[in-house]
Amino acid sequence: MNKKIIHILIVLLFPVLINAQEIVTGLYTNPVLKDMKTIHAERKFSGMLKLPFFDDFSTVSVFPDDTLWTDKYVFINSSYCKNPPTYGVATFDALNDSGALYTNATAYSFIADSLTSNFIKLDSIYGIDTVALTIGDSVYLSFLYQPQGISNAPETEDSLVLEFYAPLTGEWKHVWSSEGSTMAQFYAKHGKWFQQVMIPITDSATYFHKGFRFRFYNYASLANNSMPSWAGNVDQWNLDYIYLDKDRSIADTAYRDIAFVEPAPSALKNYYSMPWSQYCDNPATEMKDTLYMTITNLDTVEYNSSYRFGVFNENETNVYSYDGGSWNVYPYSQAGYQNYQPHARPPVEFDYPCNSSDSASFRIVHLIKEGMVGDNHRQNDTVVFNQKFYNYYAYDDGTPEGGYGLTPANSMLAYKFTLNHPDTLRAIDMFFNQTYNNASQQYFNLTIWNDGSGSPKDIIYQQTSLKPQFEDSLNKFYRYAVNDETLILSGTFYVGWVQVTADNLNLGFDKNNDAHSNIYFNTGSGWMNSIYSGALMIHPVLGKKLPVYANISEIAENTGEIKTYPNPSSGENITICLPNKINKDNSEFIIHVFDILGNEVYKSPFSKNIDISDLQNGIYLLSITSNSSKIKYFTKLSILK
Repeated sequence: MNKKIIHILIVLLFPVLINAQEIVTGLYTNPVLKDMKTIHAERKFSGMLKLPFFDDFSTVSVFPDDTLWTDKYVFINSSYCKNPPTYGVATFDALNDSGALYTNATAYSFIADSLTSNFIKLDSIYGIDTVALTIGDSVYLSFLYQPQGISNAPETEDSLVLEFYAPLTGEWKHVWSSEGSTMAQFYAKHGKWFQQVMIPITDSATYFHKGFRFRFYNYASLANNSMPSWAGNVDQWNLDYIYLDKDRSIADTAYRDIAFVEPAPSALKNYYSMPWSQYCDNPATEMKDTLYMTITNLDTVEYNSSYRFGVFNENETNVYSYDGGSWNVYPYSQAGYQNYQPHARPPVEFDYPCNSSDSASFRIVHLIKEGMVGDNHRQNDTVVFNQKFYNYYAYDDGTPEGGYGLTPANSMLAYKFTLNHPDTLRAIDMFFNQTYNNASQQYFNLTIWNDGSGSPKDIIYQQTSLKPQFEDSLNKFYRYAVNDETLILSGTFYVGWVQVTADNLNLGFDKNNDAHSNIYFNTGSGWMNSIYSGALMIHPVLGKKLPVYANISEIAENTGEIKTYPNPSSGENITICLPNKINKDNSEFIIHVFDILGNEVYKSPFSKNIDISDLQNGIYLLSITSNSSKIKYFTKLSILK
């Protein structure tokens, strides 16, 4: 349906939509791409590729392999696809390589992501200059594609496009395209989650030269933002198993490849991650009894294969090994994914070895060893799960595929957690998706409830007038500190909010881990379980007192309160007002500003007005100190650009 029509319907039906209460949206930004671009070194491949060209994106590294591809606009991941051929896909959407919406994005179709190959030597066979490549060598490019996956479906006016590059003329020529559709429509049409496309290269005069290239790109279009707090990323396509070589045919659609399909799972039964001390209090009740591994055979004949996994601690010491032996893996065309085989359901017969440390981490490495000749794609034979035990609980894997919100005003969200022993709640880490023009920057009241026979009961803690905050770092969760150091919890408790407005706060929503039975919401008719499969990105932090301001000594004396305005600040100039009782010369005071980790980010002699335009969004501690005494004055400063 045309997005303009959808926009009109949304406006007309808004009172009806209000009654929907829970809404899961797409993302306005991709935080993984945003973070990785800052640390991803620019590398340019020099030289000419030779046949064969192959990529199944199973080395999930956020950006495409630059030995094969010249750009990095697509997102290499295992999160956005549904039932891929092998582990890892390239996702096309409306976000650029920084994880932000394209600047040319509109409600009308625009060219968004692209994936362009490096130069390929297509004038001779395997680089032997004396043996020219001809039409008789039967060169084919094949790939598998999927619209939507688990995200947003591209509309019919949107499309995925393939073009070939003609080296002699420098032109890109249209070769193939597919119009958008929903995942359900696509599966009904093809009977497959991914459809394979076989394209022969028969125009030797145009393409059989040094410097041949091919590229994919997508057209996307945004919904009109009449309700910007609900707007998100749109029009995803997933691309996989790209293969260019000679001596192929239209029927060459099977591959000698046994591979993992999905990410390695956590061995924990109740959480994706949890505090180390809580785990060690009762390891047996926290472990799954079985791991479910999804394996596929992309050929037309069965092969004998073996499977094993090992558990390694932080020192890479093997603390447990499992040998699943060997078994026959039947072709996907006959048996589908092999997640029902006994060897693809290995038992969990170990506990993570406990110690007295505050934290721990382990790796579970899963391996397939194939009993076949000719499989050169060994990178998809290994998947790894990193199990982290720190001081927080998490149901999510740390990567959002959507945003979660409630409406109307005064709606309440509560997320259920259960402790193995009493512990002190220190903070709540929350991941909020950034939205168009910061439309989700609305007030909420952070709230903790106790348990009332399976649902939230009494409010035991609340902070009012908070707003969604964002972190520009690899730890993307924003920490809301609990200012009651005596808040000791036991048994089951609930973390969430009471909304002040009807706007979507756009909390990160992980669609690959299902914790909906622990998500409760109340829009005025009592507490109900969420209807959406997924996990909210809320982490309660427990245990020892947090070293929030590591570089700041305790206040020796406080003779009054300092104030700053505006606070929150837009990040330009602020005015500092000292307590009236100060009779000292202001020149002996020094201004310090510390970030939430205790790092000093600003220092200057005292001035009533200071410029803070260089500081990023966040919560800071502003300190005024005296050179001649131990007097210190503190206040919290919020920057919201």
